[in-house]
Amino acid sequence: LRPSPSDNVQTTQSGPVAMALDGLKRRITGSVGLLKGKRKVDEETAKDLSRSLRKALLEADFNVRQSKELTERIERRMLEEEPLPGVKLETHAMNLIYTELVRLLGHPREILPHNQTILMVGLYGQGKTTTTAKLADWWRRRHGVKVAVIEADVHRPGAFEQLQQLLEGTNVDVYGEPEEQDAAKIVRNGIIEIGNADVVIIDTAGRDSLDESLREELVEIAEIANATERFLVIDAQVGQAAGPVAETFHGLVGVTGTIVTKLDGTARGGGALSAVSATGAPIIFIGEGEKVQDLEKFESDRFISRLLGLGDIKGLIDLAPGDLDQEEAARLAQRLMSGRFTLTDMYSQMEMMSKIGSVEKMLSHLPDAMFGGMGNMSTAQKRQMQGNLEKYRVIMDSMTQGEKDEPIVLKSSRIRRIARGSGVEEKDVKDLLAQWNRSRKMMRGMKGDRSFRRKMKSMMDVDDIDLGMG
Repeated sequence: LRPSPSDNVQTTQSGPVAMALDGLKRRITGSVGLLKGKRKVDEETAKDLSRSLRKALLEADFNVRQSKELTERIERRMLEEEPLPGVKLETHAMNLIYTELVRLLGHPREILPHNQTILMVGLYGQGKTTTTAKLADWWRRRHGVKVAVIEADVHRPGAFEQLQQLLEGTNVDVYGEPEEQDAAKIVRNGIIEIGNADVVIIDTAGRDSLDESLREELVEIAEIANATERFLVIDAQVGQAAGPVAETFHGLVGVTGTIVTKLDGTARGGGALSAVSATGAPIIFIGEGEKVQDLEKFESDRFISRLLGLGDIKGLIDLAPGDLDQEEAARLAQRLMSGRFTLTDMYSQMEMMSKIGSVEKMLSHLPDAMFGGMGNMSTAQKRQMQGNLEKYRVIMDSMTQGEKDEPIVLKSSRIRRIARGSGVEEKDVKDLLAQWNRSRKMMRGMKGDRSFRRKMKSMMDVDDIDLGMG
């Protein structure tokens, strides 16, 4: 499915996380490159690494104080801790950077999906109503519980209609009183009407600044709701200003968690993440797009792993929808890792990929070096790959089952027939066969790579499943 080497497209990292903190991974990699060829770290080298890393973090808008503390810890650990036997200094340094960034952003909070009332607060224009819909749908999809939403924004015209439209067809109850101007009254009535749901989410009004009337309204709503969680919704573009905003709302309602939105197109995302982490209100979710499904539970270890190009295989598995055939997925994994790979397997692989989501979203979870560097493909290459997915499936629909099981029989006359039947050029059929052959060779290579197989077993938590890896 990957564009062939002849496609003259520059390869750069892509994906939501990479876009949000554009250049940080490249700068960190450059900093770690200072260690190349060295067997031991002296004080001068450790200081050079520390200065370079600090510059990288500051350019990504990370908090100044936190950047200083983090790089000083890395510098100290580089001098005090010896790499494990056989581990290069660059790898050792990247591991230290990973653990320190995870420590900076904190550990995730687990919130039970029952008897929850969640109050959503934030300034105007932060994506609060959209995030309310995303959160409601996330709880419904992930936990299968009854979710209801109360729209209490009486200041923005169309807020109730927007929430209804976003959640249309999701079985999430949406309560609102579009003609009512008393937000506290709406919340009180809404709790009476739909408060028996497992999860009740209350969307409130935002302002450009927290004026006195908004403060009073918010405090009154908080008292009525008696919410188990109070989530602050904040736009990644506000950067380090996220810290003071979080502290202000915390003083009003006691913020228990933060949702960072629009983390898909701003270099200031590092500032928002680090500033919020300093307030003690942990990041619970991050939003990375406009669709209702574009909400991700924030787990610092997996987030930083993706950011540094190390991948997030468990996160990729989490993208899979509930109706994905798990037995078929395990069977396909066994065949792929055993080196046996037919067009039938390739077709199954494509079907699963289409269920998981876009190619770009899926590949953003792969380690950069995995599958010959597929996790490090450019946006243009990923779009081409998405087009190939759709075209190749149509071509294979024109093949017999025997041809898909034994692609080696596909010679000129069969290729002409398949091209006519699928409405494509013969070249497209040959491209598909060339891609299949490249994929087959890659799978055979993975079969012989014991280190890779061990890593895949570990990352996928499949030690108890026979993948036929030997």
